[in-house]
Amino acid sequence: MPELPEVETIRRDLEKIITKKILIKVQVKTPILIKKPKIDEFIYKLKNILITGVTRRGKYIIIHFDTMDSLIIHLGMSGRFEYTSSNELPSKIFKKQQKHNHLFFFFKDRSRLIYNDVRKFGKIWLLEKGENLPRIENLGFEPLDEEFNFDKFYKLLVDSTKNIKQLLMDQKIIAGIGNIYANEILFNSRIHPLRKTYSLSEDEAKKIYLNIKRILVDAINLRGTTMVDESYVDLQGNTGSYGGTLNVYGKKNDTCPVCGNPLKIIRIENRSTFVCSKCQK
Repeated sequence: MPELPEVETIRRDLEKIITKKILIKVQVKTPILIKKPKIDEFIYKLKNILITGVTRRGKYIIIHFDTMDSLIIHLGMSGRFEYTSSNELPSKIFKKQQKHNHLFFFFKDRSRLIYNDVRKFGKIWLLEKGENLPRIENLGFEPLDEEFNFDKFYKLLVDSTKNIKQLLMDQKIIAGIGNIYANEILFNSRIHPLRKTYSLSEDEAKKIYLNIKRILVDAINLRGTTMVDESYVDLQGNTGSYGGTLNVYGKKNDTCPVCGNPLKIIRIENRSTFVCSKCQK
């Protein structure tokens, strides 16, 4: 599933490319992806309107219109966008997956944006001005916002009975961190993922806090992580480069890059968790 760095990369690309474009119509081939409103109303409202900006909340992309309506998109496990100008052909990656194109946005300048989703777990809502979506309202801190300071993070740890990996991945506490980056944050902090949050010292908490900020920023700068299945690519079909810097995530049958100890895989809330039992005691 795309996490904060991948979603933020897509958001930045969309912001540059489609802001100030006029959307003349949408075509929906897979209605199940549209959660609100009904399809006829969805198509009717997305006609001849100006896109004023693109923002992000957690793992959700939000496209804003001059009507004050907003389109909220969650990419699910495999959702992605393809953008082409009027005379461009699909990239090789997108060409292979054309049968999974589900939603088409057509712009006045004859460019288009396509939503592609192999597994069809994505979700899309069109909200009217002033309308709220509970799953957005219930999200926790944005980890890269200035207001998410160390004092607030440490209070979250002290007040919780979760283990540290559960807390990092709880979207109602911190929004946007998923399995890839939780693994990397904890390895780089030398903290075992099953440690109870209240047992962490202030120094240990500070290591985690700083690694949250650093790793997410580094991953954004490298345009996210693409694993071998290529489930995440950007708007032009290019893969992210952060995967080449991963220390533990996805390293099945591999050794710790620091001490050479064999990595172990444990399950936490049914998610694969990669641990060095020597470095992360």
